[in-house]
Amino acid sequence: MIAAMDKGIEAAQVITPPVGVYQGVDLRVLPKFVAFKAAMLKQKLTLQYVLAIHLAAFGMNFALSRYEIHGLEKKLREKEYILAPGVMDFTPASPQSVSDSYVVNAAMTFLGMLGNVNAANIDEQYKRLSSFMSAELAIQFEEEAREWRETVKHENISEILRITDREIVSGENGFYKVMAIAQRERYSNSENLGRVDEIIEMNLRLVPPVQGKEWFMEITTLKRGRADGFKAKGGK
Repeated sequence: MIAAMDKGIEAAQVITPPVGVYQGVDLRVLPKFVAFKAAMLKQKLTLQYVLAIHLAAFGMNFALSRYEIHGLEKKLREKEYILAPGVMDFTPASPQSVSDSYVVNAAMTFLGMLGNVNAANIDEQYKRLSSFMSAELAIQFEEEAREWRETVKHENISEILRITDREIVSGENGFYKVMAIAQRERYSNSENLGRVDEIIEMNLRLVPPVQGKEWFMEITTLKRGRADGFKAKGGK
């Protein structure tokens, strides 16, 4: 059977949605709830974007920091000291190497402190020389040179050391071995006590710069004796 509405005689009836409370649900707050949920979703999505941007920035900053630290560590291993043996003479040097002239000048200075002494300057000379020694060698040197210092002052002895030949051999990690052949001449109250040939051996190592220090070389071993019987050590 065809109804009247199907025949087009009657207008179609549209069902109006309920207003207010329907089956226990307050439909009046539904638009607000939908708007609230939409706002929450938008806020959550925005927060995720912000966190993603911060995470990417942190990762980039961490990578750049590690790269910079790696570069600084590499530079630290390649660092150089500026050595100043004289006012107008500056020599670049790394912990592994230094110019031969610098080592020669330092060694000759040390030998001069050791051999060119007299009753008036021996204390100052030996004190200055020991300041360039390692702690262990400085103690040993002071002990072994005590009697010789007293003899020099008591008998008014003057000693002159002339270097006739020298050899410097560089080792690893800033170590150097110095061997010198010298003529030692002594006087007592202006009386010549004779001339003796000596051999002096020193082991040196390059150390970091220290303010107020003329040479950045440290004496680790020192051996001195007559050329015909090379056994004595220290300042005797």
